[in-house]
Amino acid sequence: MYVVGESPTIVAIERYIALQINTVSRPKVYYHNDGYFLVRFASVDDRNEVLYSGSHMLNNKPIIVKVLQTVPIWVKYPNLLLSCWSQDSLSRISSGLRVPLYANKCTTKVDRISFARVLVEMNVAGEMPKKLKVKDPNGRVFEHVIQYKWIPEYCSKCMQVGHQCIRKEGIKPKAAPRIVNK
Repeated sequence: MYVVGESPTIVAIERYIALQINTVSRPKVYYHNDGYFLVRFASVDDRNEVLYSGSHMLNNKPIIVKVLQTVPIWVKYPNLLLSCWSQDSLSRISSGLRVPLYANKCTTKVDRISFARVLVEMNVAGEMPKKLKVKDPNGRVFEHVIQYKWIPEYCSKCMQVGHQCIRKEGIKPKAAPRIVNK
């Protein structure tokens, strides 16, 4: 969630949710330095109550609420040609995945040349690519392997990052112990 034109605290967001929405349990709120909040609800029903209950306002400022599908992920390009290490080249290559945000310090300073690492905002709702077609500065096209430091789980059933309902449904709950009278 994002509050337009406002920078509320985590406590303010938690208080807003507690006062405005009848959730069974208190959600966990995380702040991202780019000015938005991630809210993890205990259940899909709690999340849906927030998503579908209409528009939200905090201090007369609109709150943008959406299901998270784009997540910043560190992408590693092992053994990338040195001719592809410029900021422009890395940005163009990473644009093939989605929205490049920035390269890490070792990559920008070319301190380590075994791999380049770029933070890319990616859509995690689909399959994450394992290879990418790259055009080097000389115009040659080649396929390059992509590695990820972390790939979040995404549940296509409830459109939520962090779990998969299908896997949870496959697990049978343990039976309660039976008391036998003799």
